[in-house]
Amino acid sequence: MNKDDKNNEVPLTDLDYEGVIYEPSKEAQSKFKKKIKNKVKPREIYPQKKIKKAQDFNFNIFIGITSVLGVVIFLVVAMMTYSYISPYIASPKPSQETTLDLQTTSSIFINPDTEANLVGVIKGIDYNLKTFDILNLKDEKTYTLKTKPATIFEDKYSNMLTIEEVQIGSIVDFAYDEDNKLNYIKENKNSFSIDEVSKVNLDLNLMTLGINDKTYGISPEYICLKDNLPYPIENISKLDILNLKGYGNQIYFIDIKKGNGTLKLINKPNFKNVIIEVDRDIFKPLAEVETLNLAEGNHKIVIRSDDTLPFVRDITIKSGEENILDLAQIQNKSGTLIVNSNVSEYKLYINNNETSTNEPINLSYGVYSIRAEKEGYHTFQKQVSIKSPQTNLDISFEKIQKIGKISITSNPDNAEVLVDNVFVGYTPINYKLEQGVHTVVIKKDGYKDFVLSSITVGDEESSFNITMHKDENQTSSTTQTTETTTQ
Repeated sequence: MNKDDKNNEVPLTDLDYEGVIYEPSKEAQSKFKKKIKNKVKPREIYPQKKIKKAQDFNFNIFIGITSVLGVVIFLVVAMMTYSYISPYIASPKPSQETTLDLQTTSSIFINPDTEANLVGVIKGIDYNLKTFDILNLKDEKTYTLKTKPATIFEDKYSNMLTIEEVQIGSIVDFAYDEDNKLNYIKENKNSFSIDEVSKVNLDLNLMTLGINDKTYGISPEYICLKDNLPYPIENISKLDILNLKGYGNQIYFIDIKKGNGTLKLINKPNFKNVIIEVDRDIFKPLAEVETLNLAEGNHKIVIRSDDTLPFVRDITIKSGEENILDLAQIQNKSGTLIVNSNVSEYKLYINNNETSTNEPINLSYGVYSIRAEKEGYHTFQKQVSIKSPQTNLDISFEKIQKIGKISITSNPDNAEVLVDNVFVGYTPINYKLEQGVHTVVIKKDGYKDFVLSSITVGDEESSFNITMHKDENQTSSTTQTTETTTQ
């Protein structure tokens, strides 16, 4: 506003200042302060220490620095904790039973030259020291290498393993550092495993092992174990069940999963056509078997025949031991022998043992020798086979005939001789006949019949000298005159 404008100002009313806040000028403020100062005398105060004014606090910077330090401390603690417990993560500490220490006297520590991508066979593991004995297939030397927290264990499919899951005999790729510590152990992808194999052909002279149509060599550095303990390879039989591991055409590891033992049979029954059966796989005539070699474990033994009841036993074979099977409890099938005879009060023998004839006889299936005896009768003998629930036997006794002898001469001779009305010859005659009472008639044409009535023939020979008479009337006559002589 200029001076000319000032003279032309229009007076302002109260309405023009309504709502306007008045703010005095700096010059007015200064004059107001001086006026107050002159009116009010300041109080006298004691001298105080001068306090240094603090700088403004920046909270955002504080939060940032604290967060960074916290992250750093957490990472340091986490790394230290992992380095300490990593060998034990996800696996319990092995017990004394599972710890296997197979340190070899040929183990050596390698020179501090870092190697990588080597192929070897794990020959031993010390879980306490966390060391591995590994046969290097390149130089055929055994290295002792220690693990470290960062050691990697993997199977052939690149799955992570714990140290306890790494197995003796595994073919692995491995690497170590200048401190002889393992960088990694990984199962070799070109290695092979053959599990649960039996009936192998082992040739200790050639050191080969045949499986079906394929033959493998056995490495001079082979490992042979049973129940995690060294096992003599010469004790392996065709009945053993094996797990094998190898590389190329060489077998480096043999694990006997099941060995074999011997089964001895005692008190075998004396029957024909008896068959012994083992696990529905082995069938042999019992008469040809004294012992059987069987794989260790449980087996079912069955013995059958037409003459016996089935004999079934479950047995457990222990490796390297002789096991006994007693067959005395085999029960025969049995039947009843019923005997019929034409006489009574006789003696009956079965296999030379006298047996009662008053009741049926129960016999086990089989063949028996039967003998029956009675005084005055011929002995009866027969073989009888008992193979059904009931067998009938008819015994027909034949009476023993005692023989005597008669001698007859006649005058005239050439007369007919009839004994008990049976023509036996002409005089003179010597004739044998059953001892007892007989009737003898001598006949000749033109002569009277001469009759020897009721003569007794015994042990001694009877002699008769007959004089015949003419038959004038052609009638028979009976003489009471006989002559008996003893020779």
